[in-house]
Parts: sequence; structure tokens; C-alpha cells
Amino acid sequence: MNTLTKEEKLVRDTITQIYDQLKINCRKVCGAGYDKHGDDLLAMCVEFYLEKPLEYQLKVINDGKLEHFLTKMMAFQLKLGTTRYYHQYRKFNEKIRDFFPNYNYGKQYLNNNLAFADEENESLRCVKYYIDKLNPYEKMIINEYIIEGLTYTAISEKYNITYTHIKRDLIKLKKQLKEQCQHFL
Repeated sequence: MNTLTKEEKLVRDTITQIYDQLKINCRKVCGAGYDKHGDDLLAMCVEFYLEKPLEYQLKVINDGKLEHFLTKMMAFQLKLGTTRYYHQYRKFNEKIRDFFPNYNYGKQYLNNNLAFADEENESLRCVKYYIDKLNPYEKMIINEYIIEGLTYTAISEKYNITYTHIKRDLIKLKKQLKEQCQHFL
């Protein structure tokens, strides 16, 4: 059984005396993230302090700087991206985004409900009708550009067709589709 020396008891008693103030300081350092980071941050900083040599711990207490020392350590641990606290607690949570169910993440991330797929609107039927009438080359580039979302350059590289021809043909096709289905758009 390890018993604490008189100096070690003094250090722990001093930490106990200022612990409530340290929690207040931790709340100020963390701000809105206190609920996520506060308790872990404070515990890790006290642990760091207790790992220091006993002479250093006593010097900080005798100088009356323990609260300042721990508060400054909390600020450094929380704010810097190279600290042990960052790597053990914050890094994982910061690299992952929350999912918001009603947020528009863009066309690539849309999940369409196919329950009413047979009830497509008239303008979409019109566009599909005229796309079906196109020759295979025109169908292919329209499909790659509109449905797959590829750029002119990507289509050009994929099919080894010059960029200018792809761009010219797509501009012409988009204009034709717009004219044919103008009354729906």
C-alpha cells in the first residue's frame, strides 16, 4: 500500500481547494464545447501536473501559480492540434461530420424515394422522350454529362474525343432539349 508523503498530501489538498475554480476556468476555456471536452480536459491537465517532479509541483504551489498553471495548460491542450489531448479526445470527433437529415448536401448525396417514381412530372418525361430519340453518340454524352455529372474534360478523356467536340455537341444538345421541352420548363 502506497502512502502519500506530507508534500504529496499538500499538493492534492491544494488541488482540492481550487478544484471548483478550475472547473469554472475550464468552462471558460472550452466555451460551448464544455459539455464535450470539459471534464476530460480538466482531468488530463491535473494528471499532467501530478506527473511532474514533486519539487516542481511544490514550487508552483509556493509561487501561488497553480490555478494559472493548470488553466494555461487547459488552453494549450484544447486549442493546439499537436497535443496529447487533441489526439486522444478531439481528433476523431473533429474529423467526422454530423449528419443533418433535412440539409441539402448536393446532387451526389441525394437519396430519392422511389415509391412515387411512376408519377414523374411532365418536363422530365419530355426530356427523356427526346433523349431516347437521339443517336447513340448523343445519348452517350448527354448521359455522361447530365446523369453521371462528368465534366467536358472527363468525358473527353474517357472516350478519347477532343474537348472542343464534346463541348460543342453538348451545348448544341442542351439547346435542342431546352427548345423541345420549353413549354414544361
